[in-house]
Amino acid sequence: MKFAIVLTAAAAFAVAGPAVAGDKDKKADQQSGQDAPKEKLICHTDTVTGSLIAKRRICKTKAEWAEIAQSTKQNMDDFISRENGTVPATTR
Repeated sequence: MKFAIVLTAAAAFAVAGPAVAGDKDKKADQQSGQDAPKEKLICHTDTVTGSLIAKRRICKTKAEWAEIAQSTKQNMDDFISRENGTVPATTR
């Protein structure tokens, strides 16, 4: 049962993370006023939740994917710590 909860939470964080990260990058680019050198995009194909055949292609730079992975890992660590009754590392 706990595995199902963790899996559901991971899916929720994975879907929400790219949307949040994308907004920050767009605002930073608009505020700087300078064009940064173009970085190579890395694309992943993701299955749309609730569909057996629908796919979605998400393209981000290597740095953006690393930021999303780190954020997702931190969120999952915090979630698991709360489930186990321990204090997350960020609030110590």
